[in-house]
Amino acid sequence: MRRSVENHLESYHYIGKPSAVRKIRAEGIKVFLDSGAFSAFSLGSEIDLGKYCDYIHENADIIDFPSVLDAIGDAEGTWRNQEEMERRGTKPLPCFHYGEPTEILDHYVKNYDYITIGGMVPISTVQLRIWLDRLWEEHLTNADGSPKTKVHGFGLTSLPLMMRYPWYSVDSSTWVQWAANGMILVPTRTGQLDVSNKSSRRKIPGQHIDSMSPLGTAALEDDIRSFHIDPDRLREYYYSRWAWNAWAFPWYAREKEYEGDVFVPDVMRLF
Repeated sequence: MRRSVENHLESYHYIGKPSAVRKIRAEGIKVFLDSGAFSAFSLGSEIDLGKYCDYIHENADIIDFPSVLDAIGDAEGTWRNQEEMERRGTKPLPCFHYGEPTEILDHYVKNYDYITIGGMVPISTVQLRIWLDRLWEEHLTNADGSPKTKVHGFGLTSLPLMMRYPWYSVDSSTWVQWAANGMILVPTRTGQLDVSNKSSRRKIPGQHIDSMSPLGTAALEDDIRSFHIDPDRLREYYYSRWAWNAWAFPWYAREKEYEGDVFVPDVMRLF
């Protein structure tokens, strides 16, 4: 299943060691490389730009898309890192962050065929929707509403926001968090379902696969078995829910691609 995914997003902060690289190379995986600057910043450490560039060069056979080393909270610093990384022969995807001046975004859109948007993790879905509507309306779409360039959304955890805009790619740990919290995503149903036999929601009517009517539970179990998975393994094992969600998430996204709330520019421009 891991090999069915074209690119795996990995953080340099966590896979910078040779042992991690050997494992990735052995699995035949191609990597979309996050600089890991936010993780390092959160832990009070710092990433050396020169070593990061050397790592990209040394592992070019497994890294399809390296991202710029962010200067957290410093738009000009991030741009200086972009220029320095390019001077050193790497081709990082630039990153525009929540709250930065949109002149920077316009520059990226004009000069790069693949960009990233970050800094969205701590922002509420309501705020993000307002901000993203403005970005896509005023900076990221052509007159006909099509995207001007390929756009990746870093840490985009909201399914409605994933499906609302014409992202080229996104990354999210939502499906991992669901598994840890006893939840699976059921593509044939309305969304998340609690299945863990350790969940307190087992005692709340309608909140768990085992707290529904007998017919409802049986129908959900039949849905799960139709994909050749044992419902009891999902009840018992975190890693089974993890694997299920890794498979189900893109399935769900494809099924929902043309449903629900989709962004359309307010006025389809003629020029």
